[in-house]
Amino acid sequence: MIPLRCYFIWFFVLCFLFTCICGVLAALMPRGMGSILTIVPYLVAMNWVLFKFLKQQKRAPTQAERKQLTLGFSLIFWGYNLLGLLGGIYFFSRSNPTIWQDLLLYLQQPQFMAVVLMMFLLIAIPLYLLTYWFYGAQAQRMVDKMLG
Repeated sequence: MIPLRCYFIWFFVLCFLFTCICGVLAALMPRGMGSILTIVPYLVAMNWVLFKFLKQQKRAPTQAERKQLTLGFSLIFWGYNLLGLLGGIYFFSRSNPTIWQDLLLYLQQPQFMAVVLMMFLLIAIPLYLLTYWFYGAQAQRMVDKMLG
């Protein structure tokens, strides 16, 4: 039996790889259209890891595994996105030191924080629920078809 941490590593690697690919695609798209690609890396990595899990384990995830995978994928996705955001701010602040000060001023504005929280929840909640559903009954149907 393969430990779940291997699937978390696969998820991170795939998510990071597809984030880079989608970032390039977003840069080539008209302004504002690139934001559509925000969730694509998560969805592709989630599906890829599920197929890998089903092929290796020859079963659907248990309820406990389902909860761990759903929470772990969410934490990985949002954690590396937050690190990317902070890394980008740090990188650009070397040429413009006021970026950190501007960020701190924005963080003190309740309207800005409300918009950030709403945008986060509009993406995070559906992704969490979709993953939880997909790794449950849907995974069981997929394994039944794969194994006959």
